[in-house]
Amino acid sequence: MRIALAVEGTRGDVHPMLSLGRAFRSLGHDVVLCGPPNFEKTAAECDIDFREVGEDTRAFLDDVASAIRSRGLAANRAQFVYFKQSIERQFSRLPDATRDCDIMLGAGVQLAGPSVADFHGIPYRYVAYCPAMFPSDDYAPPFVPMQGLPRWLNRLAWWFTMGPADALLRFGINRARERYLGMDRIDCAYTNLLSRAPILAADPVLAPVPRDTPIPVTTLGCFHDHEPEALPEKLEQFLAAGPPPVYIGFGSMTDPDPGTTTRLVTQAIEAAGCRALVSQGWAGLGGEALPADVMEIGPVSHAALFPRCAAVVHHGGAGTTTRTAQAGVPQIIVPHLLDQYWWGQRIESMGLAPAPLPRTGLDAPQLASAIRAVVDNEFLADRAREVGEQIAPDPTPVAAARAILDESRI
Repeated sequence: MRIALAVEGTRGDVHPMLSLGRAFRSLGHDVVLCGPPNFEKTAAECDIDFREVGEDTRAFLDDVASAIRSRGLAANRAQFVYFKQSIERQFSRLPDATRDCDIMLGAGVQLAGPSVADFHGIPYRYVAYCPAMFPSDDYAPPFVPMQGLPRWLNRLAWWFTMGPADALLRFGINRARERYLGMDRIDCAYTNLLSRAPILAADPVLAPVPRDTPIPVTTLGCFHDHEPEALPEKLEQFLAAGPPPVYIGFGSMTDPDPGTTTRLVTQAIEAAGCRALVSQGWAGLGGEALPADVMEIGPVSHAALFPRCAAVVHHGGAGTTTRTAQAGVPQIIVPHLLDQYWWGQRIESMGLAPAPLPRTGLDAPQLASAIRAVVDNEFLADRAREVGEQIAPDPTPVAAARAILDESRI
């Protein structure tokens, strides 16, 4: 059997699906990743076939980094430009890329997947990483910065935001369905995107399914690989040379001025009086002289590193949030966009972090104050360890792969 993983987005969207893809391969199935061109090398490293579909996510985020930082109309315009370009690229390329496939799984901003799967007559399921993706009164829509609202306000937020957004997406999708597939129009773009039986790839302790969502959701746990990998020798030496450091990194979030942000982070670390690790990420942090008790690092195993940190400062991606909680250490979330706002509020409400620090307006004194408050907070550390013990070892991606095939009756 050939299984298509149709993904568009950042590393947080693609990497969990690659873990699932390796699981499918271990069960004897062929797998192809249909995704952004900037992940072709990563797919090859995972020994998974790759077919280019969609937008170069990192290049696009680099181009619109200033607009996203603004959180205003410019950010909304940038998102809709991305959606428009994605619809065109996906509908023009995904049909051929999946012509020989027997099942398709979508993730991230995958807008053509449901239509293309119906065109081929194969099963399709969407994989979400955040329960706020599913309409309910429990949570506001994931792209609403104000989270933790009363249920009646959440209901209004869905009503006010999804109507216009769905109308714009539906227009582009219906035009592409007719042009590329010769198919009839759909009535709702959002429910079409989520598919008939979506999967929530998240830990149920951290991210419970909304109680009142009308969509049948299957929770299968986080798909990320969970086995720790060896850390670089230089990093091991740094860790052994002093007390646990604070990790600071913003994952796949780009930055319009990496130098200024690096100096902001360095000033905060010095003011907080702690050792620290600064992760380069897509923001390109580092690249200049750092204090002796601060080390710049590239991509490393979070499963191996985070349990050895005093705290983790990050953007609030689903995978990073889960890995930090599982490590049993406190965190500080600096949300940039989309579901990161939900994760920031959720982790605060669980007593694992202080209030989120939105990236817009972040300054060194603010970050330093948060770091000091977290590192010196024994209650927060105890609570983080308690929740870390509650999070059961994640089911292997193989178990999730078997469940998907069984539920899809393949």
